[in-house]
Amino acid sequence: MKKYPKIVLAGLILLALILSACGPSATEAPPAAPVEETKKVAAVFPGVITDQSWNQFGYEGLVKAEEECGVEIAYSEDVFQDEQLEVFRNYAAEGYDIIIAHGGEYADSLDTVAKEYPDLYFGLTSGEATTTNMSATILSYRQMAYLAGVLACKMTETNHVAYVLGEILPTGDHGVEGWELGVATCGKDTKATSMALGSWSDVAKAREAGLTLIAEDADVLYHLLDTADAGLISAAEDEGVWAIGLYRDSSSLGPNAIIGSTLGSPGAMIYELACEHVERGKTVPIYVNTPGGVGVSMHFTDLTPDDIQQEVNDVFEQLKSGELDIGLEVEP
Repeated sequence: MKKYPKIVLAGLILLALILSACGPSATEAPPAAPVEETKKVAAVFPGVITDQSWNQFGYEGLVKAEEECGVEIAYSEDVFQDEQLEVFRNYAAEGYDIIIAHGGEYADSLDTVAKEYPDLYFGLTSGEATTTNMSATILSYRQMAYLAGVLACKMTETNHVAYVLGEILPTGDHGVEGWELGVATCGKDTKATSMALGSWSDVAKAREAGLTLIAEDADVLYHLLDTADAGLISAAEDEGVWAIGLYRDSSSLGPNAIIGSTLGSPGAMIYELACEHVERGKTVPIYVNTPGGVGVSMHFTDLTPDDIQQEVNDVFEQLKSGELDIGLEVEP
């Protein structure tokens, strides 16, 4: 092996060190971006998600949240009173981040489980937030029923109109208040009946109630029902009286009876909660001034004369402008 003098060897080592110092330094790898975990959202429904009403529209809002907010979803349908606590606790134990109850009838059970799991987030529709880890959205049944009452009063010939509810809940009370205020606006001495059916989905029972009310001379029927609306509207259709739908254009259920429908979005209520758009501990109303086309509005059919449509639309615009104030379930 060829040997170098020590002085030469030292010079070569020094040169290598200098060249190494002048060369490019090693580039440090950038820190890995934090992996954002997908939120898991579970919704609990009191009826079936194919009811073409409260539950189906709520489910559609859940699916929209999955598509637009990137959450992972699960749901339970037809969850009754004696099952509520178990279902909520199961979702909590399974690690769901957000648990939503679709309906005011779940308020007490959700409050209980929210207090048991303070690190989870809970959402309630048609009720009010009662804990700091809960949010709520509430559709203005007061405004919807008020518009329906105005229309009913203008269309009645017997001066008796009726409002049928599934159960007496706070939202139902708001609806009754709005209905009675609306019916009183048209200058006629009109009787405004309200009755609770005891069921949201019993079609036969709703039809029977409708026939009873019609026999008592009620000639305009309105409701706060889920699937049972088909029974009430069929009674109006068969007996030749008017009916007003809810949530969507309901004219397919009674083409000769439906004079209009009050529109409001149960889907928007769940969507806002699933996407965490509602501040925790707060209750947010969905009403005539809610942006994005998801608030309260009114739809008419050709069975309603143009002049009456205009008169009801004028009332709607007064609600929007604030000129007319009938109160809200909660202040926005």
